[in-house]
Amino acid sequence: MSKQHLKLVTQSQDFGYITVSNEMSGLFYANGLIKNAVVFELIPCSKDCSAFYYKIAHSQKSYMDLSLASNVVKITQANNPEIEKICAWKIEHSNMYALLHGKSSINILSRSTFKDDSNILYAVSPSNQDFSRLGVTMCDITRHSNMQSSEPLS
Repeated sequence: MSKQHLKLVTQSQDFGYITVSNEMSGLFYANGLIKNAVVFELIPCSKDCSAFYYKIAHSQKSYMDLSLASNVVKITQANNPEIEKICAWKIEHSNMYALLHGKSSINILSRSTFKDDSNILYAVSPSNQDFSRLGVTMCDITRHSNMQSSEPLS
């Protein structure tokens, strides 16, 4: 199974890595350091071959999901993400799209523009002026582990 970090960019500026407040029931945040970055296992979505369920590695059933009520990206516990209707995610042209119940969505991983100091992640329509979409790059854990070991300690 592929293990990845997710690296973020906002308005052409580095916005760190995705982190989480609590691996069992927390929210996802941006602007984290690589040492705090969430490690994801990508579980293929059977309804869309280019989409995946993002399971937190080393957890038994913690997945990156979307709260439909608030558009906040959060952790949901699930034994089977497809049966329990966990949100799948697809990266296209550096945008990360939420697939709700296996169906295409226009919700894009974003951050709040009205709370400058907030790093909470949302998935909203790109036309929503209160949010700024984030560019997303998948980073292979093996490559990053090798990079970290050769970087000087600060």
